[in-house]
Amino acid sequence: MTRRANILLRALGWFPKALVKIANFTRHTLFLLLFFAILWLAFGDKKLVLKPDTALVLAPKGYLVEEYSGTPAQRFFEQLQGVENPQTRLRDVLKAIDEAAFDDKISVLVLDADYLWGAGLANLREIERAILRFRNAGKPVIGIGSTLSQAQYYFASLADEVLLDPQGFVFLQGFGNYRNYFKDTLDKLGVDVHLFRVGEYKSAAEPFIRNNMSPEAREAALHYLGDLWNTYLTGVAARRNLSVDELKGIVDLQAKLLKDNNGDGARLALDAGLVDMLMTSHQMEEYLATKSAEEEDGYRRIDFEDYLDLVKARKIIPKPHKVAVVVAEGPITAGKQPPGTVGGESTAKLLREARNDPRVNAVVLRVNSPGGEVFASEQIRREVEAVRNSGKPVVVSMGNVAASGGYWISMSADRIWADEATITGSIGIFGLLIRYPKTLNKIGVHTDGVATSKWAGAFRPDLPLDKDVAELIQSSIEHGYQMFISMVAKYRKLDVAMVDKIARGRVWTGRQAKELGLIDKLGSLDDAINDAAKKAGIPHNFNVVYLEPQLSGWEKFLFGASAKILSWAPSFKNIHSPELTLLKRLKSNSGSAWRLLENASEGEANEYSFCFCEPKL
Repeated sequence: MTRRANILLRALGWFPKALVKIANFTRHTLFLLLFFAILWLAFGDKKLVLKPDTALVLAPKGYLVEEYSGTPAQRFFEQLQGVENPQTRLRDVLKAIDEAAFDDKISVLVLDADYLWGAGLANLREIERAILRFRNAGKPVIGIGSTLSQAQYYFASLADEVLLDPQGFVFLQGFGNYRNYFKDTLDKLGVDVHLFRVGEYKSAAEPFIRNNMSPEAREAALHYLGDLWNTYLTGVAARRNLSVDELKGIVDLQAKLLKDNNGDGARLALDAGLVDMLMTSHQMEEYLATKSAEEEDGYRRIDFEDYLDLVKARKIIPKPHKVAVVVAEGPITAGKQPPGTVGGESTAKLLREARNDPRVNAVVLRVNSPGGEVFASEQIRREVEAVRNSGKPVVVSMGNVAASGGYWISMSADRIWADEATITGSIGIFGLLIRYPKTLNKIGVHTDGVATSKWAGAFRPDLPLDKDVAELIQSSIEHGYQMFISMVAKYRKLDVAMVDKIARGRVWTGRQAKELGLIDKLGSLDDAINDAAKKAGIPHNFNVVYLEPQLSGWEKFLFGASAKILSWAPSFKNIHSPELTLLKRLKSNSGSAWRLLENASEGEANEYSFCFCEPKL
């Protein structure tokens, strides 16, 4: 038999095997579909019915975010595996409140703060505005909780009345920005850290070259954190009929007040005027039944996520105009990134979609980012400018943080909105090189070799840093900084020297940034959306659409059916873990900075515009 025939027979021999594999795959897929169909029939036929005199329960779970982290598939499989990473989208909370304000069947809004792990002050103030709209519709708002942290208490204090468990506690601690510093440790390990930066306030990488906070970083942090704390105190004091000084006194004297109340934290909160009544969970349910309707299990209620499902099921009247919202949340890195991280390519692609979609009249870029890689930030900024050049207005709405690279992607918009509690600025660039030749020498590892020029291997971490290489990097950083402040001056219509004075890596609150001319308006996301529509010259009857990666039809069916099944099957609900909860609470903000450094390729130089400025509540 010829060689060609042998090859042909071998090729044909694979054909039946391939058919068997295809048949097995098809059979398994059909079985899976049948399995989901049966479960859907078993669990998915229960219809939610909204009755009159229902309380809308707003109980955000986990962290309050602009968008979910990771892809829908990742979140789905994490849920199946019992991996807990609860997040609540701000836009869902706001929509539920606004819809309920004019829903005749919703009689009261209940703010349950117990499941909220963390939230930025700017986002909490967005909720505050929505609740004010709800209250203006003539409906009461009741806050409930047990042990309330600072963020949880601000959320609960948005209510007309705050009910606290008799075994509960309210702890207000102010804002802090603490980090670990590693210089001594790195010196002991023989690691050389070379920091290149412009701006004495650009402190993101200080922990690698110091053992303590620099005087400049301390000055800047106290300035913006003090303003942020004053915003917090002013809001709470006004709602609790206290003066700011009275509230400050309560916070400062918590230890003495607790001792005077024999260690009873709930009684302290009541006597201090932080809460209105002390009630057990059963008593709270009885009280809430007087605001809604009584039922066997307490009071008539609906969770805000279930309520949103009902809202989505209502017939939506299409409107001729659209304002597209693109969310940029998380550290900015190169390439395509999943939600929760800003990708230079992926976020630019969403802006490009808005520019090319004839149905989109205006764009709002919602920024909640401490910054990141310079080139990735510039990719996004260029796309913002391209949208503007196409004739569509672009308005930026800053969330909790829009600093450094987060400001970079914002500066060329038609208008910038921020909250008083937004953290922004940090206009500056740094580069970081970590070398460890002395570390290797300590364990007997040496590096040697040849090269055709001194630049070959210039960025190898196992070689000492050459003076000319250091000069090259510093020159590049200085050029990048000059480009940054020049663009800020151009787009903000400011003098370059003035921008340099307020830049240099310094951080500002939204209120301070407004006074300096770094932003245009103080207000909410809703204000920014309406402003974009006005700039586009479209009437009030427009739809707001969030541009994000879309699911395929199959994925929508699979994840939708699975979510429905999980919502009805009790055995799938009990996935809470005390250990995971503790880890989430202890999670440090250093994660963002480390992720940026981990993404850097060995042997390559990179520039970062990153702000380590998110305060701990």
